[in-house]
Amino acid sequence: MDEEVEDGIEDIFPSPEFPYDRQLLNYLSMQRNKLDGYLFFDLLATGIAAVSDAQDLYPPRNTTALQDLYDHIAAAKADILKKHCLLYYILKDYGSQRASDYLDSVLLPDAHKRLIDGVYALDRFQFQGAMKNLTHPSVRLQFTEKIMSTLLKFCDNGPQYIRVYVAVTNPTLDTREATIMYLDALSRVSIFSALEFVRTTPPEDRAEYYRMLINFSLSHGSDSSAYQIANLPLAEEEEKVVLNYLANRPDATAKNILIVRELHRGHVDNAKKVAMSIHKQISLGTGKDKQWVAMAQKLKTNPSQLL
Repeated sequence: MDEEVEDGIEDIFPSPEFPYDRQLLNYLSMQRNKLDGYLFFDLLATGIAAVSDAQDLYPPRNTTALQDLYDHIAAAKADILKKHCLLYYILKDYGSQRASDYLDSVLLPDAHKRLIDGVYALDRFQFQGAMKNLTHPSVRLQFTEKIMSTLLKFCDNGPQYIRVYVAVTNPTLDTREATIMYLDALSRVSIFSALEFVRTTPPEDRAEYYRMLINFSLSHGSDSSAYQIANLPLAEEEEKVVLNYLANRPDATAKNILIVRELHRGHVDNAKKVAMSIHKQISLGTGKDKQWVAMAQKLKTNPSQLL
């Protein structure tokens, strides 16, 4: 049921104040572009409060545009709480005191306040504040895929935040894109956690996700990734998928991991064949691959040294 906003624009937005100078307008335009054309505010306004063309209305460039934005919110076919939420978001641009005064005047529930505080912080890449609010038990927000994408692209601690966010809010990862992003995030935090997650996916998809897990882990460039992959506790069917994928990758690191996994399984002859196949890579190995290359070189000359 839609309800009217009791206060007029002059009561909510004090006329002498107008924070949307060129600097703020340019900043919000830049943020919207980074977020693929839609702020989280746009999605809330359009998807939850049924305010059309929110991305064209916010931020207002002048007082006439502010009146237009207010009129669209006031006329939206949404309940009064949703309208208060949108107005609270906008008032945060006017400063914390003005926003706080509005909260007190409309008695906005704590869960709604936290939701808007979290969304506002996300739109401005204030990720610690965003996660503090959006992982609160009282808060439920849609747009899980967009949240994960934003964290992966723009937050240094994005993978850790994604792991916590999914664990706390338990969203439904019902798209391929969301599943892949979550797997990517997990592989950066814990390969073993990523493996456990793959085991929960539909059986027909797991082979692809095992390959993605290996690819993500190696592409992140962590010195410990190769060691962890070499020591993953895999079931027989998982082992087949992983070994086949490692064997078909062109990079020497994958071959070195394959050598160790074959040794773990007691297949010394197979390990020696792999070592012989990467003779050129062995002669060129440097840096972080030094230990793997040394192991492969030993195996090439005398496999018994590694037993």
